[in-house]
Amino acid sequence: MKKPPKTILTDQDPWMKEAISKDLPSTKHSFCIWHITFKFSSWFNAILRDKYSKWCSDFYELYKLETCEEFEHQWPKVVAKYNLQSNKHVKGLYEIRNYWALAYLRDHFFGGMTTTGRSESINAFIKRFINSHTSLSDFTKQVDVAIDDIKQKEDHDIMLEKCKRINLKLMSPLQEQAHGVLTRFAFQKFQEEFERSTQYSIHHENGNEFVLRYYKDANSRKHMVFWDGKIATCSCKYFEFWGILCRHILSIFLHKDCHEIPSNYLPSRWRLQTSHDDDEVDPQQVNVVFEEQVDVVHCPPPSKTKGRPKRRRLKGGKELSHNMNTCGLCKDEYVGNVACGMILQSLEKKADVGIGM
Repeated sequence: MKKPPKTILTDQDPWMKEAISKDLPSTKHSFCIWHITFKFSSWFNAILRDKYSKWCSDFYELYKLETCEEFEHQWPKVVAKYNLQSNKHVKGLYEIRNYWALAYLRDHFFGGMTTTGRSESINAFIKRFINSHTSLSDFTKQVDVAIDDIKQKEDHDIMLEKCKRINLKLMSPLQEQAHGVLTRFAFQKFQEEFERSTQYSIHHENGNEFVLRYYKDANSRKHMVFWDGKIATCSCKYFEFWGILCRHILSIFLHKDCHEIPSNYLPSRWRLQTSHDDDEVDPQQVNVVFEEQVDVVHCPPPSKTKGRPKRRRLKGGKELSHNMNTCGLCKDEYVGNVACGMILQSLEKKADVGIGM
């Protein structure tokens, strides 16, 4: 990589945590929430018994909180509710809250990923092409086959995008713009948020600041949105975490008659065609780097086997002479175009009797 990644997602490994914090200090490290909750049954099932399912539900609500202040305020209440103040696993979860609670991760772009399921799916995909008996050389060939398979599917999806259009459920300039710019996956996520943007009403408005609330529930969570015509932010930080505008900002766009999404809210990561910027790598530069890497990597030295060294049998004089030929009559050998004695005698007799003259 030219530079360290902005975020990284791993399972709960203390040695990985220490290595990333040491070698990638500017990278935001997150733990897979699935690996954490997977241990809950062995940690809390025997202690809580019939309250175990309720604890999991309350923990999930803590996990989804939007701000760090809310998390710090709600955590001791939930822990006291189940009398888990002295539980070592609960204490351990609180100590690493910066690595799994969304309230501490929403400011960083993770593409919406909270688990390592994508890497696990890649492992399962690669296993379709290899097995435990695959050698290292065959492994690299099979990986190329797997990449070609992915590339064919990508080309097929691109062809479908060009041949047919996604049916827009709501005709809007914002949707039309997003549909023409975003990939199929990104546009589907955008469309989900856009459809729900009409379900929010403005509870309070003060200049460029807006307070939104779900229209059916007067006690629902309030969302604070800022929009001055150029910059848009929301307290849910969906865009910062996903890279896609949230329903709350889109609701304000509709309210303020905004008919065009600013280009900075359509990240190049989710675009069908990305512009050339400083982060892109020149293909010629890649080739140069690749050649340099090839020069560095050498074949390992041949191993010396035990016993007598294998040598080829020494060839004799006849075997070494490549121009040696054999006569069809006397089976004698001659070199080049020099004929044997029997052929010469036969030619002399024919000349005496006048045959062939």
